[in-house]
Amino acid sequence: MNSASQLKMGLGALKGRMGARIPLNVMISVTDHCPSRCRYCGIPERCRPDLPTSDWKSLLLQMRNAGTMRVGVWGGEPMTRNDIVELCSYARELGMYVSMDSNGYLIPSKPEILNAVDHMVLSLDGPPHVHDANRELGSWLRTMEAVRFCSGKVRLWTITVITRNNIHELDWIMEAAVEYGFMTTFQTLHHNDSLGGDTADMRPSDREYREAFEKLLKMKRRGAPIALSEGFLKGISRWPDFSRTRLPERFYGPRCSAGRMFCNIDADGTVYPCSLLIGEYPGALNALSVGFKKAFLAAGKLPCHACAASCYPEYNFLYGLYPAVALDWRRSVKKTDALMRKAAGNTARGS
Repeated sequence: MNSASQLKMGLGALKGRMGARIPLNVMISVTDHCPSRCRYCGIPERCRPDLPTSDWKSLLLQMRNAGTMRVGVWGGEPMTRNDIVELCSYARELGMYVSMDSNGYLIPSKPEILNAVDHMVLSLDGPPHVHDANRELGSWLRTMEAVRFCSGKVRLWTITVITRNNIHELDWIMEAAVEYGFMTTFQTLHHNDSLGGDTADMRPSDREYREAFEKLLKMKRRGAPIALSEGFLKGISRWPDFSRTRLPERFYGPRCSAGRMFCNIDADGTVYPCSLLIGEYPGALNALSVGFKKAFLAAGKLPCHACAASCYPEYNFLYGLYPAVALDWRRSVKKTDALMRKAAGNTARGS
């Protein structure tokens, strides 16, 4: 996202602070299907048919007309769709910044996707034995193939879900980030029962989680390639109970902007304030039936006001116009670009 787009996003956030409801940022779950069976994800079990290309294109156009500037594509595994390059390219043609969350399995077989997105986020949970323990046997090899394939070609971040299996492998993640030129992000086990099921046996203790995020904060201050803001890392280090992903009251940072400045469209077209409320938000409307704008406006009454999922508190900081966090994220984007250029240079010298 260039400076002009960042300024436009900031003006949209300012309007939001003044009471306007603008879906600046929309996450779209384009499929339930996935070739992986991660232990903490039950999305593939939903197994609903994919919406046709024309429906998603119609929704993307409606989103742009409603003010959307950034689209986050996820699933399931979005790369399972035969039309995923077409959909991402269309979103960019409409002027939206496109990021994608992927396990990476199918990226080397569809290299054109790297020209259709602005930002790739790959799931990487640590070295082989712990990554495979979190996800499935053999998954590390396939993910690392994607990391190497993307390195130097696209803005690249990873997302690590912290569990009992990998909570002591944060240093390994940082070493890999330096080697392959990517920025890192981290998540707690945060899926609700509709998407993730019971993951209590994988969850670290509250003390372990707090210590891990405190360590990440110290590493970031020493220059580690961590994209998460200090504001978030400070807040999550004080989270009272990691068995509860959401709280009914505000805990840190600004009020939640879900349903006001961002939302999530599920794989069947239903609009939720965020992914944590999928299947648990009784007022959700389907955008294919009533139109995106009406479905978005119906998603503004929140049953919660704080969460432990890293992406949403970060959005709240940004759309709450917290200068320190905005500068932190701007530095992260610049560092991402520097890492990409360095990785591209290393590849060129090695070829």
